Amino acid sequence: MGSSTWVDGLTRKFRQELQELVDSASERGFSPCSFRAFVGGLRSLVNSVGLEAFVRAVQAQDETAAAIEREDRRLRFRDASTKEWLTPFGRASISRRVYAGDGGGAGHVPLDEACGMTGQFMTSEVAEMAMFAVALITPREVEQLLAKTLPEGPSTTAVQHLLEQVGGALDAQQAEIETTVHEARPLSEDGDVLVASWDGVMTAMREDSKIAWREAGVAAISVYGQGDEGPDKLDTRYFARMPESGMVSLIAQIEDQVAALTTTRSFREFVVICDGKREIWNTVRGSRVLRSARCILDFYHAAEHLSEASKAIYGDTAKARRWFECRREQLQLEVGAISKILRSLRRALASLPSTCNEHGIVRKTVSYFTTHRRRMQYAEYIARGLPIGSGPVEAAAKTVVQGRLKRSGMRWSRDGGQRVLDLRTHVKSDRWEPMWSAYLEAA
Repeated sequence: MGSSTWVDGLTRKFRQELQELVDSASERGFSPCSFRAFVGGLRSLVNSVGLEAFVRAVQAQDETAAAIEREDRRLRFRDASTKEWLTPFGRASISRRVYAGDGGGAGHVPLDEACGMTGQFMTSEVAEMAMFAVALITPREVEQLLAKTLPEGPSTTAVQHLLEQVGGALDAQQAEIETTVHEARPLSEDGDVLVASWDGVMTAMREDSKIAWREAGVAAISVYGQGDEGPDKLDTRYFARMPESGMVSLIAQIEDQVAALTTTRSFREFVVICDGKREIWNTVRGSRVLRSARCILDFYHAAEHLSEASKAIYGDTAKARRWFECRREQLQLEVGAISKILRSLRRALASLPSTCNEHGIVRKTVSYFTTHRRRMQYAEYIARGLPIGSGPVEAAAKTVVQGRLKRSGMRWSRDGGQRVLDLRTHVKSDRWEPMWSAYLEAA
């Protein structure tokens, strides 16, 4: 039967059933209940016709030759085999011709190859829905969600298997996929300040049948422009890695991103903004790519230390709060403020008994400010139109890692967590489409 014949027949069927559906709605009128029934009937009709058209159109594209050539091998038609494909219209049973060599071996299915369905159960549209969803919610919740939105959704097990497959491909093709994403959706070209930040997030890991808390890494690479009220974040890429020694993979990703950006365009300033961890600043000093950055200690971490010192000096009192607000504003707006604040802290330290807990808190603050004073020239940074807070990476810690990996009772393997993070960072960076296109091309 030619395609025009079955297309005509299917069109007549659709027109007839659609007309009946519309006529019935017209006779009864709409109430909330009948309106839901109408929408449900329309969806069922579209899915029914779509599924039949899908099966017929796909099977019509199957190879018909008695023998084919593949990789310098001659393969002969052996048999027809039926396979279940999960489509946006429901589950389809597809009959495909199988070819094999005279010496045996694995069969070859040209139709699967042509449709990108070799070894696959879900069509790419359903697979994308499942993987986008699993970046946000658990596989079980994905099953429940897609059961509501599709005629038939994938099972939890099918989602988990697909996640393992996609995650492996993203890892194996990381460089190629990243190149595609960078070319298709580069960071905004409107800004002139490049900012890199990274931090750690404690994550529950499964290790030898035990639970261990380890530090996952999260990073943000942002472009800032000048807004009416100061630096304006225009665009951000997020990256995250499961726990590993020294955050080696995460740092490599940061360096790759910075190198790619700074060699293809110019920035007025390149800045690293992080908290006070010694390992972070040792990494910056030792990195060929990052050592050229202007280094800024995140202002809000500095302010937290000031707040703790104010309470240690004056107790939890109004005077402590006034002292803190005054010194905080001074630190942010006054050139050379760090020297004045250190003198004030040292005077307070001398007045406290060396054996009391408060003495230790103030001493710790003095040490912290002394270590980072070169990174705390906030008035100068503000005058240069630079951000002074690591807001993007703080947000990433919450939305990229904590919001997905730290739900109640969750425990992770490194591979399992990384597969989710690789998907989630592209969702949160608003770069899902180029990533998924690159994955399909590489598959």
